[in-house]
Amino acid sequence: MALGRPVLLTADGQAALIAEMRALIDTKRPEIVQRVATARAEGDLRENFAYHDARRELGLLDGRVQTIEGMLRRALIVEAAPYDGTVGLGATVVVRDDFGDSEYTIVVPAEADIALQRISLDSPLGAAISGHRAGDEVVVDSPGGIRRVAVVHVR
Repeated sequence: MALGRPVLLTADGQAALIAEMRALIDTKRPEIVQRVATARAEGDLRENFAYHDARRELGLLDGRVQTIEGMLRRALIVEAAPYDGTVGLGATVVVRDDFGDSEYTIVVPAEADIALQRISLDSPLGAAISGHRAGDEVVVDSPGGIRRVAVVHVR
């Protein structure tokens, strides 16, 4: 992410990031710090896997906290437009392709999570179907190649 560029978030996305950061700082970090201290007390640090593993995990946690802090500093809260039957931010859409039907919720990039069927408005599929209605057929230019999808349902 560019340094001064705003991070688009919904109010729910902002609340989720704040909750994640609080959990990392208040719960997870003290546990890892305790593991570092316990492993350090075991002696020779050069060959102490538990110590090095805990330090690595602490570094990853601190990096995630810094990432969240940066995102929150640059957050620009956006709201979904009122539903008008077209695919847009906040819409849940069913699309059909050669592999069958798939349901996705359209979200801002920072909240995308394909495992939860949440795709970014800026993703190839999200951008291609944006503004379309149920019944429309759309061509998607994705990293896997060009494919056609039909918008089956929008809510």
